[in-house]
Amino acid sequence: MRKIAFAVMVVLLCGCLAVAQDYSKAVLFGGFSLAHLDAEGATNASVSTFFSTPGSTIKTWYPGWEVSGQYNFTHLLGLKADFTGNYGTPLTIPGLSTPAARSYSFLFGPVVSLHSGRMTPFVHALFGGNHISIDASPPPAGLNSPAISETAFAMAFGGGVDYKLTRHFGLRPGQFDYLYTNHCVSVAGACQLGVAGTPAAHQNNFRFATGVTITP
Repeated sequence: MRKIAFAVMVVLLCGCLAVAQDYSKAVLFGGFSLAHLDAEGATNASVSTFFSTPGSTIKTWYPGWEVSGQYNFTHLLGLKADFTGNYGTPLTIPGLSTPAARSYSFLFGPVVSLHSGRMTPFVHALFGGNHISIDASPPPAGLNSPAISETAFAMAFGGGVDYKLTRHFGLRPGQFDYLYTNHCVSVAGACQLGVAGTPAAHQNNFRFATGVTITP
Protein backbone atom coordinates (compact mmCIF):
# COMPACT_ATOMS: atom_id res chain seq x y z
CA MET A 1 0.00 0.00 0.00
CA ARG A 2 2.83 2.37 0.84
CA LYS A 3 4.50 1.61 -2.48
CA ILE A 4 1.29 2.38 -4.35
CA ALA A 5 0.81 5.65 -2.46
CA PHE A 6 4.43 6.61 -3.11
CA ALA A 7 4.04 5.84 -6.82
CA VAL A 8 0.88 7.97 -7.00
CA MET A 9 2.67 10.87 -5.31
CA VAL A 10 5.58 10.63 -7.75
CA VAL A 11 3.22 10.64 -10.73
CA LEU A 12 1.30 13.65 -9.41
CA LEU A 13 4.50 15.54 -8.65
CA CYS A 14 5.91 14.89 -12.11
CA GLY A 15 2.61 15.99 -13.62
CA CYS A 16 2.65 19.25 -11.64
CA LEU A 17 6.24 19.92 -12.66
CA ALA A 18 5.41 19.26 -16.29
CA VAL A 19 2.49 21.70 -16.17
CA ALA A 20 4.57 24.31 -14.35
CA GLN A 21 7.29 24.09 -17.03
CA ASP A 22 4.87 24.07 -19.98
CA TYR A 23 5.64 27.60 -21.12
CA SER A 24 7.97 29.34 -23.53
CA LYS A 25 11.02 31.11 -22.16
CA ALA A 26 10.90 33.73 -24.92
CA VAL A 27 7.99 35.36 -26.76
CA LEU A 28 8.43 37.65 -29.77
CA PHE A 29 5.54 39.77 -31.03
CA GLY A 30 5.00 41.88 -34.11
CA GLY A 31 1.91 43.46 -35.55
CA PHE A 32 -0.42 46.39 -36.11
CA SER A 33 -0.80 49.24 -33.63
CA LEU A 34 -3.54 51.84 -33.35
CA ALA A 35 -2.94 54.69 -30.92
CA HIS A 36 -5.43 57.26 -29.66
CA LEU A 37 -3.30 60.29 -28.83
CA ASP A 38 -4.49 62.97 -26.44
CA ALA A 39 -5.62 66.08 -28.33
CA GLU A 40 -5.39 68.10 -25.09
CA GLY A 41 -8.81 69.66 -25.40
CA ALA A 42 -8.71 70.40 -29.12
CA THR A 43 -11.90 69.63 -31.07
CA ASN A 44 -12.93 69.94 -34.69
CA ALA A 45 -14.98 73.01 -33.76
CA SER A 46 -12.08 74.73 -31.96
CA VAL A 47 -9.70 73.98 -34.83
CA SER A 48 -12.13 75.36 -37.39
CA THR A 49 -12.58 78.51 -35.30
CA PHE A 50 -8.84 78.97 -34.73
CA PHE A 51 -7.95 78.74 -38.43
CA SER A 52 -11.21 80.39 -39.57
CA THR A 53 -11.60 77.51 -42.01
CA PRO A 54 -14.82 75.49 -41.83
CA GLY A 55 -14.29 71.77 -42.22
CA SER A 56 -10.96 71.70 -40.40
CA THR A 57 -10.45 68.53 -38.37
CA ILE A 58 -8.03 67.24 -35.79
CA LYS A 59 -6.81 63.64 -35.85
CA THR A 60 -6.63 61.52 -32.71
CA TRP A 61 -6.22 57.97 -34.11
CA TYR A 62 -2.79 57.06 -35.49
CA PRO A 63 -2.00 53.69 -37.12
CA GLY A 64 1.42 52.09 -36.97
CA TRP A 65 3.34 49.07 -35.75
CA GLU A 66 4.40 47.40 -32.53
CA VAL A 67 7.13 44.85 -31.77
CA SER A 68 8.12 43.38 -28.43
CA GLY A 69 10.39 40.77 -26.91
CA GLN A 70 9.61 38.97 -23.67
CA TYR A 71 11.72 36.65 -21.53
CA ASN A 72 9.96 34.55 -18.91
CA PHE A 73 11.94 33.86 -15.75
CA THR A 74 9.19 31.70 -14.24
CA HIS A 75 5.78 30.35 -15.15
CA LEU A 76 4.27 33.71 -14.11
CA LEU A 77 6.91 36.45 -14.22
CA GLY A 78 8.79 37.81 -17.20
CA LEU A 79 10.49 40.95 -18.52
CA LYS A 80 9.38 42.75 -21.68
CA ALA A 81 10.89 45.27 -24.09
CA ASP A 82 8.25 47.02 -26.19
CA PHE A 83 8.60 49.38 -29.17
CA THR A 84 5.89 51.17 -31.17
CA GLY A 85 5.66 53.67 -33.99
CA ASN A 86 2.51 55.58 -34.98
CA TYR A 87 2.04 58.07 -37.80
CA GLY A 88 -0.45 60.60 -39.12
CA THR A 89 -1.33 64.17 -39.97
CA PRO A 90 -2.57 65.96 -36.83
CA LEU A 91 -4.57 68.59 -38.70
CA THR A 92 -6.62 68.61 -41.88
CA ILE A 93 -7.35 72.13 -43.10
CA PRO A 94 -9.13 72.55 -46.44
CA GLY A 95 -6.88 74.24 -48.97
CA LEU A 96 -3.74 74.01 -46.83
CA SER A 97 -0.86 71.57 -46.66
CA THR A 98 -0.40 70.42 -43.05
CA PRO A 99 2.59 68.77 -41.35
CA ALA A 100 2.99 65.08 -40.57
CA ALA A 101 3.61 63.71 -37.09
CA ARG A 102 5.33 60.62 -35.69
CA SER A 103 5.23 59.06 -32.24
CA TYR A 104 7.70 56.40 -31.06
CA SER A 105 7.58 54.63 -27.69
CA PHE A 106 10.32 52.50 -26.15
CA LEU A 107 9.22 50.84 -22.94
CA PHE A 108 10.51 48.15 -20.57
CA GLY A 109 9.08 46.38 -17.55
CA PRO A 110 7.63 43.29 -15.88
CA VAL A 111 4.91 41.12 -17.36
CA VAL A 112 2.76 38.55 -15.57
CA SER A 113 1.40 35.71 -17.73
CA LEU A 114 -1.08 32.97 -16.92
CA HIS A 115 -0.12 29.99 -19.10
CA SER A 116 -3.17 27.76 -19.49
CA GLY A 117 -3.31 25.47 -22.50
CA ARG A 118 -3.39 27.41 -25.75
CA MET A 119 -4.56 30.66 -24.11
CA THR A 120 -2.14 32.94 -22.29
CA PRO A 121 -3.62 36.09 -20.75
CA PHE A 122 -1.07 38.63 -19.54
CA VAL A 123 -0.72 42.03 -17.89
CA HIS A 124 2.28 44.33 -17.90
CA ALA A 125 3.61 47.60 -16.47
CA LEU A 126 6.09 49.28 -18.80
CA PHE A 127 8.26 52.36 -18.33
CA GLY A 128 10.53 54.33 -20.64
CA GLY A 129 10.16 57.16 -23.11
CA ASN A 130 8.11 58.53 -25.96
CA HIS A 131 9.50 60.58 -28.83
CA ILE A 132 7.30 62.86 -30.92
CA SER A 133 8.24 64.80 -34.02
CA ILE A 134 6.12 67.14 -36.12
CA ASP A 135 7.39 68.47 -39.42
CA ALA A 136 7.48 72.19 -40.11
CA SER A 137 4.57 73.28 -42.28
CA PRO A 138 5.74 73.27 -45.88
CA PRO A 139 4.85 76.23 -48.13
CA PRO A 140 2.27 77.25 -49.12
CA ALA A 141 0.56 76.10 -45.93
CA GLY A 142 0.77 79.54 -44.38
CA LEU A 143 0.92 78.10 -40.88
CA ASN A 144 4.55 79.07 -40.32
CA SER A 145 4.83 76.42 -37.60
CA PRO A 146 8.28 75.29 -36.49
CA ALA A 147 9.31 71.67 -36.49
CA ILE A 148 8.85 69.98 -33.11
CA SER A 149 10.95 67.12 -31.76
CA GLU A 150 10.90 66.02 -28.15
CA THR A 151 11.47 62.94 -26.01
CA ALA A 152 9.67 62.59 -22.67
CA PHE A 153 8.92 60.07 -19.96
CA ALA A 154 6.20 57.50 -20.74
CA MET A 155 4.59 54.48 -19.13
CA ALA A 156 2.00 51.93 -20.20
CA PHE A 157 -0.32 49.74 -18.15
CA GLY A 158 -2.44 47.07 -19.77
CA GLY A 159 -2.52 43.55 -21.06
CA GLY A 160 -3.94 41.15 -23.59
CA VAL A 161 -4.15 37.52 -24.56
CA ASP A 162 -2.07 35.21 -26.75
CA TYR A 163 -3.45 32.14 -28.54
CA LYS A 164 -1.04 29.36 -29.46
CA LEU A 165 -1.55 27.89 -32.96
CA THR A 166 1.50 25.65 -33.19
CA ARG A 167 4.59 25.01 -31.11
CA HIS A 168 6.33 28.13 -32.41
CA PHE A 169 3.58 30.38 -33.78
CA GLY A 170 0.51 32.05 -32.34
CA LEU A 171 -1.82 35.03 -32.51
CA ARG A 172 -2.34 38.01 -30.24
CA PRO A 173 -6.01 38.87 -30.93
CA GLY A 174 -5.82 42.00 -28.82
CA GLN A 175 -3.66 44.02 -26.47
CA PHE A 176 -4.96 47.19 -24.79
CA ASP A 177 -2.88 49.78 -22.94
CA TYR A 178 -3.25 53.10 -21.18
CA LEU A 179 -0.23 55.11 -22.34
CA TYR A 180 0.87 58.07 -20.21
CA THR A 181 3.26 60.63 -21.72
CA ASN A 182 4.73 63.74 -20.15
CA HIS A 183 5.47 66.05 -23.08
CA CYS A 184 5.88 69.75 -22.42
CA VAL A 185 6.53 71.66 -25.64
CA SER A 186 6.98 75.38 -25.10
CA VAL A 187 4.70 77.41 -27.34
CA ALA A 188 4.85 81.18 -26.84
CA GLY A 189 6.43 80.58 -23.44
CA ALA A 190 3.68 78.22 -22.24
CA CYS A 191 4.00 74.51 -21.56
CA GLN A 192 1.58 73.01 -24.05
CA LEU A 193 1.38 70.64 -26.96
CA GLY A 194 -2.17 71.10 -28.22
CA VAL A 195 -4.47 74.07 -27.85
CA ALA A 196 -3.27 77.56 -27.01
CA GLY A 197 -4.30 78.54 -23.50
CA THR A 198 -4.51 74.92 -22.37
CA PRO A 199 -1.23 74.11 -20.61
CA ALA A 200 -0.45 70.40 -20.60
CA ALA A 201 1.07 68.63 -17.63
CA HIS A 202 0.76 65.25 -19.31
CA GLN A 203 -1.15 63.34 -21.97
CA ASN A 204 -3.58 60.43 -21.50
CA ASN A 205 -3.27 58.14 -24.50
CA PHE A 206 -4.60 54.69 -25.34
CA ARG A 207 -3.36 52.06 -27.75
CA PHE A 208 -4.44 48.74 -29.27
CA ALA A 209 -2.28 46.10 -30.91
CA THR A 210 -2.86 42.81 -32.72
CA GLY A 211 -0.50 40.51 -34.58
CA VAL A 212 1.51 37.29 -34.45
CA THR A 213 3.71 35.75 -31.77
CA ILE A 214 6.80 33.60 -32.19
CA THR A 215 8.11 31.31 -29.47
CA PRO A 216 11.62 30.09 -30.46
